[in-house]
Amino acid sequence: MTGLEKVTGKIIADAEADAREILSKADDECAAIREKHGAALEAELERLTEAGDRECQALIVRARSSAAMAKRNAILEARAAILNEAYAAAEKQVRTMNNEQYLDLLQKMLRSALKRQLEGEEESMRLYGEDISPDTYEVVLNSRDRSTYGEKLMTAFRSGLGSRLPAAVHAKLRLAADVASIDGGLILRAGPVETNCSLAMLMAENRRETEAKVNRILFGDAT
Repeated sequence: MTGLEKVTGKIIADAEADAREILSKADDECAAIREKHGAALEAELERLTEAGDRECQALIVRARSSAAMAKRNAILEARAAILNEAYAAAEKQVRTMNNEQYLDLLQKMLRSALKRQLEGEEESMRLYGEDISPDTYEVVLNSRDRSTYGEKLMTAFRSGLGSRLPAAVHAKLRLAADVASIDGGLILRAGPVETNCSLAMLMAENRRETEAKVNRILFGDAT
């Protein structure tokens, strides 16, 4: 081997050795980088996975809550519709009474209104010694009922449900000359005091007093 070949051979060998050293260092650095960033990426992936799981669980909880609320609202709406239908049917029965039944209802309304009025007068006298009894007790009907039932009601009441009332009350009891803007029933006017016994008021009071019971009958609870 010539001297030149030896020199060039050494140069090549040294270069190859340097290259191997550089490559080895590069491999070591790449491995370190992979290890470092691989752990970070794994941690980030785990964090994102856990966050995603939490969000999914939250979405499921919200969805279940919304579904439960929607179900409850639908049940309540259905119950309300059934109740409205039941009371509408009861109201229809009242409004389709025959003449005799309706006249009897008017008498009962008048008796109830007078009883309430007289009890108030007695209470005022007992507590305060004040006589608040009016000069007249006027029965106010709507225009249709006044012409159809007005005089019949007064006659039937005096001889029927109101027959046991004091003579002084009967002396003050009369059919009002004016009419009321009500759907049916009557108003008892005692001076400045009016007792509303219209059909609308009757139905509203009946619903307030019976709705809880009807709920229990129809649905097994008072919800």
